[in-house]
Amino acid sequence: MSVGPRERGSRDDPRVAGTERTGPGGGIGGDERAVSDVVGYVLVFTLVTATIGTVFGIGMVGLENRQDAERVANVERAFDVLDDNLRDIQRYEDPSRATEIRLSGGTLSLSETTTVTLEYTNASGDFEYERVNVSTIAYTDDDTTVVYEGGAQIRADGSESTMRSPPRFVADDGRTVLPIVRPLAAGDSTSTGGDGTVQITTERGGSRTLQYPDGVAPDPTEIRIRIESPYADAWEGYFKDSDAFTDVARPTEDEVVARLNHDDRVFLRVIGVDVGFNR
Repeated sequence: MSVGPRERGSRDDPRVAGTERTGPGGGIGGDERAVSDVVGYVLVFTLVTATIGTVFGIGMVGLENRQDAERVANVERAFDVLDDNLRDIQRYEDPSRATEIRLSGGTLSLSETTTVTLEYTNASGDFEYERVNVSTIAYTDDDTTVVYEGGAQIRADGSESTMRSPPRFVADDGRTVLPIVRPLAAGDSTSTGGDGTVQITTERGGSRTLQYPDGVAPDPTEIRIRIESPYADAWEGYFKDSDAFTDVARPTEDEVVARLNHDDRVFLRVIGVDVGFNR
Protein backbone atom coordinates (compact mmCIF):
# COMPACT_ATOMS: atom_id res chain seq x y z
CA MET A 1 0.00 0.00 0.00
CA SER A 2 1.35 3.34 -0.93
CA VAL A 3 1.78 6.08 1.58
CA GLY A 4 1.04 9.60 0.51
CA PRO A 5 3.03 12.63 1.56
CA ARG A 6 2.70 13.76 5.17
CA GLU A 7 0.38 16.65 5.83
CA ARG A 8 2.30 19.83 6.67
CA GLY A 9 2.13 20.65 10.30
CA SER A 10 0.76 17.31 11.46
CA ARG A 11 1.44 16.25 15.03
CA ASP A 12 3.75 13.53 13.70
CA ASP A 13 6.07 16.08 12.23
CA PRO A 14 9.17 16.07 14.46
CA ARG A 15 9.69 19.73 13.70
CA VAL A 16 6.32 20.55 15.24
CA ALA A 17 5.98 18.04 18.06
CA GLY A 18 6.84 19.32 21.56
CA THR A 19 6.70 23.05 20.67
CA GLU A 20 4.24 25.86 21.55
CA ARG A 21 3.67 29.19 19.92
CA THR A 22 5.32 32.14 21.63
CA GLY A 23 5.47 35.80 21.02
CA PRO A 24 3.62 39.00 21.68
CA GLY A 25 0.05 38.57 22.76
CA GLY A 26 0.15 34.93 23.60
CA GLY A 27 2.04 32.04 25.14
CA ILE A 28 4.39 31.88 28.10
CA GLY A 29 6.44 34.99 27.35
CA GLY A 30 3.38 37.22 27.18
CA ASP A 31 1.95 35.85 30.43
CA GLU A 32 5.21 36.42 32.28
CA ARG A 33 5.41 40.02 31.14
CA ALA A 34 1.78 40.62 32.10
CA VAL A 35 2.33 39.17 35.59
CA SER A 36 5.49 41.28 35.97
CA ASP A 37 3.59 44.44 35.07
CA VAL A 38 0.82 43.68 37.59
CA VAL A 39 3.35 43.00 40.36
CA GLY A 40 5.12 46.26 39.55
CA TYR A 41 1.88 48.22 39.71
CA VAL A 42 1.02 46.60 43.06
CA LEU A 43 4.43 47.40 44.53
CA VAL A 44 4.29 51.01 43.36
CA PHE A 45 0.75 51.42 44.71
CA THR A 46 1.76 49.88 48.05
CA LEU A 47 4.80 52.15 48.32
CA VAL A 48 2.80 55.27 47.49
CA THR A 49 0.05 54.31 49.94
CA ALA A 50 2.55 53.62 52.74
CA THR A 51 4.35 56.92 52.09
CA ILE A 52 1.11 58.90 52.14
CA GLY A 53 0.02 57.14 55.36
CA THR A 54 3.33 57.84 57.06
CA VAL A 55 3.37 61.50 56.03
CA PHE A 56 -0.27 61.88 57.08
CA GLY A 57 0.38 60.24 60.47
CA ILE A 58 3.43 62.39 61.20
CA GLY A 59 1.58 65.48 60.04
CA MET A 60 -1.40 64.77 62.29
CA VAL A 61 0.85 64.20 65.31
CA GLY A 62 2.70 67.44 64.60
CA LEU A 63 -0.59 69.31 64.18
CA GLU A 64 -1.96 67.94 67.46
CA ASN A 65 1.26 68.85 69.29
CA ARG A 66 1.10 72.36 67.87
CA GLN A 67 -2.55 72.72 68.91
CA ASP A 68 -1.71 71.51 72.43
CA ALA A 69 1.20 73.97 72.67
CA GLU A 70 -1.00 76.83 71.47
CA ARG A 71 -3.74 75.90 73.96
CA VAL A 72 -1.27 75.96 76.86
CA ALA A 73 0.22 79.24 75.58
CA ASN A 74 -3.27 80.79 75.62
CA VAL A 75 -3.76 79.63 79.21
CA GLU A 76 -0.38 81.09 80.21
CA ARG A 77 -1.35 84.44 78.69
CA ALA A 78 -4.61 84.37 80.66
CA PHE A 79 -2.66 83.62 83.86
CA ASP A 80 -0.33 86.52 83.07
CA VAL A 81 -3.40 88.76 83.15
CA LEU A 82 -4.61 87.08 86.36
CA ASP A 83 -1.17 87.63 87.91
CA ASP A 84 -1.26 91.35 87.00
CA ASN A 85 -4.80 91.72 88.36
CA LEU A 86 -3.90 90.10 91.67
CA ARG A 87 -0.81 92.28 91.90
CA ASP A 88 -3.05 95.35 91.55
CA ILE A 89 -5.18 94.04 94.42
CA GLN A 90 -2.11 93.19 96.48
CA ARG A 91 -0.05 96.33 95.89
CA TYR A 92 -2.49 99.06 94.95
CA GLU A 93 -5.44 97.80 97.02
CA ASP A 94 -7.80 97.70 94.05
CA PRO A 95 -11.18 96.36 95.21
CA SER A 96 -11.72 93.75 92.49
CA ARG A 97 -10.61 92.43 89.13
CA ALA A 98 -11.90 89.86 86.59
CA THR A 99 -9.99 87.57 84.24
CA GLU A 100 -11.34 85.39 81.43
CA ILE A 101 -9.83 82.04 80.51
CA ARG A 102 -10.78 79.57 77.77
CA LEU A 103 -10.85 76.04 79.20
CA SER A 104 -10.39 74.08 75.92
CA GLY A 105 -11.03 70.77 77.67
CA GLY A 106 -8.98 71.53 80.79
CA THR A 107 -10.02 71.95 84.42
CA LEU A 108 -9.84 75.12 86.51
CA SER A 109 -9.77 74.61 90.27
CA LEU A 110 -9.18 76.29 93.60
CA SER A 111 -7.67 74.00 96.22
CA GLU A 112 -5.62 74.28 99.40
CA THR A 113 -2.33 72.57 98.62
CA THR A 114 0.39 74.87 100.02
CA THR A 115 1.72 75.96 103.39
CA VAL A 116 4.04 78.92 103.95
CA THR A 117 5.85 79.01 107.30
CA LEU A 118 8.09 81.71 108.72
CA GLU A 119 10.37 80.21 111.37
CA TYR A 120 13.41 81.15 113.42
CA THR A 121 16.26 79.64 115.38
CA ASN A 122 17.69 80.91 118.66
CA ALA A 123 19.69 79.47 121.52
CA SER A 124 16.71 77.39 122.64
CA GLY A 125 16.06 75.68 119.27
CA ASP A 126 13.81 75.99 116.22
CA PHE A 127 10.41 77.70 116.41
CA GLU A 128 7.60 78.96 114.20
CA TYR A 129 6.63 82.59 113.91
CA GLU A 130 3.66 82.06 111.61
CA ARG A 131 2.10 79.35 109.43
CA VAL A 132 -0.21 80.28 106.52
CA ASN A 133 -2.29 77.80 104.53
CA VAL A 134 -2.55 78.99 100.93
CA SER A 135 -4.98 77.86 98.22
CA THR A 136 -3.87 77.74 94.60
CA ILE A 137 -5.68 78.68 91.40
CA ALA A 138 -4.74 75.95 88.91
CA TYR A 139 -5.53 75.05 85.31
CA THR A 140 -4.83 71.40 84.49
CA ASP A 141 -4.89 69.64 81.12
CA ASP A 142 -3.35 66.15 80.95
CA ASP A 143 0.16 66.40 82.47
CA THR A 144 0.41 70.20 82.21
CA THR A 145 -0.61 72.53 85.03
CA VAL A 146 -0.46 76.32 85.14
CA VAL A 147 -0.91 77.58 88.70
CA TYR A 148 -1.04 80.78 90.73
CA GLU A 149 0.35 80.07 94.19
CA GLY A 150 1.00 82.52 97.00
CA GLY A 151 1.82 85.38 94.62
CA ALA A 152 3.87 83.34 92.12
CA GLN A 153 2.91 81.87 88.75
CA ILE A 154 4.21 78.35 88.07
CA ARG A 155 4.02 75.83 85.24
CA ALA A 156 4.34 72.11 85.86
CA ASP A 157 4.84 69.40 83.24
CA GLY A 158 4.52 66.03 84.91
CA SER A 159 6.62 66.06 88.08
CA GLU A 160 8.82 69.00 87.01
CA SER A 161 7.85 72.60 87.73
CA THR A 162 9.34 76.00 86.87
CA MET A 163 8.46 79.52 88.00
CA ARG A 164 7.11 81.75 85.24
CA SER A 165 6.56 84.83 87.42
CA PRO A 166 8.15 85.16 90.89
CA PRO A 167 6.41 86.46 94.03
CA ARG A 168 6.82 90.13 94.92
CA PHE A 169 9.27 89.54 97.75
CA VAL A 170 11.52 92.53 98.51
CA ALA A 171 14.78 92.42 100.49
CA ASP A 172 17.36 95.16 101.05
CA ASP A 173 19.41 96.81 103.79
CA GLY A 174 18.52 94.30 106.49
CA ARG A 175 14.79 94.44 105.71
CA THR A 176 12.62 91.80 104.03
CA VAL A 177 8.96 92.09 102.99
CA LEU A 178 7.10 88.86 102.19
CA PRO A 179 3.63 89.48 100.71
CA ILE A 180 1.62 86.24 100.48
CA VAL A 181 -1.58 86.26 98.40
CA ARG A 182 -4.10 83.88 99.93
CA PRO A 183 -7.01 82.98 97.57
CA LEU A 184 -10.26 81.97 99.29
CA ALA A 185 -13.39 80.44 97.77
CA ALA A 186 -16.07 83.11 97.26
CA GLY A 187 -18.82 80.51 96.78
CA ASP A 188 -19.54 76.81 96.59
CA SER A 189 -17.92 76.31 93.18
CA THR A 190 -14.22 75.52 93.48
CA SER A 191 -13.77 73.59 90.22
CA THR A 192 -15.03 73.76 86.63
CA GLY A 193 -14.04 71.98 83.44
CA GLY A 194 -14.93 71.24 79.84
CA ASP A 195 -15.06 73.80 77.06
CA GLY A 196 -16.09 77.42 76.88
CA THR A 197 -14.89 80.50 78.72
CA VAL A 198 -14.77 81.03 82.48
CA GLN A 199 -14.52 84.38 84.25
CA ILE A 200 -12.32 84.35 87.34
CA THR A 201 -13.50 87.06 89.74
CA THR A 202 -11.10 88.27 92.43
CA GLU A 203 -12.14 90.63 95.23
CA ARG A 204 -9.96 92.02 97.96
CA GLY A 205 -10.60 90.52 101.38
CA GLY A 206 -8.92 91.13 104.69
CA SER A 207 -5.18 91.51 105.17
CA ARG A 208 -2.72 91.56 108.05
CA THR A 209 0.93 92.45 108.44
CA LEU A 210 3.17 90.81 111.04
CA GLN A 211 6.63 92.06 111.97
CA TYR A 212 9.52 89.92 113.22
CA PRO A 213 11.48 89.75 115.44
CA ASP A 214 8.43 90.52 117.52
CA GLY A 215 10.16 91.37 120.79
CA VAL A 216 8.48 88.47 122.57
CA ALA A 217 10.81 85.59 121.71
CA PRO A 218 14.54 85.94 122.32
CA ASP A 219 16.50 87.43 119.41
CA PRO A 220 16.82 84.84 116.64
CA THR A 221 20.13 83.78 115.17
CA GLU A 222 18.44 83.23 111.79
CA ILE A 223 15.00 83.46 110.15
CA ARG A 224 13.84 81.05 107.47
CA ILE A 225 10.89 80.63 105.09
CA ARG A 226 9.55 77.14 104.48
CA ILE A 227 7.30 76.24 101.52
CA GLU A 228 5.38 72.94 101.50
CA SER A 229 4.01 72.57 97.97
CA PRO A 230 3.63 70.13 95.06
CA TYR A 231 5.69 72.71 93.14
CA ALA A 232 8.68 72.77 95.47
CA ASP A 233 11.05 72.49 92.47
CA ALA A 234 9.92 75.90 91.22
CA TRP A 235 10.32 77.52 94.64
CA GLU A 236 13.77 75.98 95.05
CA GLY A 237 14.87 77.47 91.74
CA TYR A 238 13.53 80.87 92.73
CA PHE A 239 15.28 80.88 96.14
CA LYS A 240 18.59 79.82 94.59
CA ASP A 241 18.41 82.56 91.95
CA SER A 242 17.52 85.30 94.46
CA ASP A 243 20.07 87.30 96.45
CA ALA A 244 17.52 87.61 99.25
CA PHE A 245 17.93 83.97 100.32
CA THR A 246 20.69 81.52 101.13
CA ASP A 247 21.19 77.99 102.51
CA VAL A 248 18.43 76.56 100.32
CA ALA A 249 17.55 72.97 101.26
CA ARG A 250 14.99 70.26 100.42
CA PRO A 251 14.04 68.33 103.58
CA THR A 252 11.43 66.37 101.59
CA GLU A 253 10.31 66.08 97.98
CA ASP A 254 7.42 68.54 98.49
CA GLU A 255 9.25 70.93 100.81
CA VAL A 256 11.89 73.64 100.43
CA VAL A 257 13.41 75.90 103.08
CA ALA A 258 15.64 78.97 102.68
CA ARG A 259 17.33 81.38 105.07
CA LEU A 260 16.66 85.11 104.79
CA ASN A 261 19.76 87.20 104.11
CA HIS A 262 18.12 90.41 105.37
CA ASP A 263 16.48 89.56 108.70
CA ASP A 264 16.90 92.61 110.94
CA ARG A 265 13.26 93.41 110.21
CA VAL A 266 10.97 90.94 108.48
CA PHE A 267 7.40 91.76 107.46
CA LEU A 268 5.00 88.96 106.62
CA ARG A 269 1.97 90.40 104.85
CA VAL A 270 -0.99 88.09 104.18
CA ILE A 271 -3.56 89.36 101.64
CA GLY A 272 -6.86 87.52 101.42
CA VAL A 273 -8.57 87.43 97.99
CA ASP A 274 -12.07 86.03 97.39
CA VAL A 275 -12.07 83.97 94.18
CA GLY A 276 -15.10 82.88 92.13
CA PHE A 277 -15.62 81.01 88.84
CA ASN A 278 -18.45 82.28 86.62
CA ARG A 279 -19.58 80.72 83.32
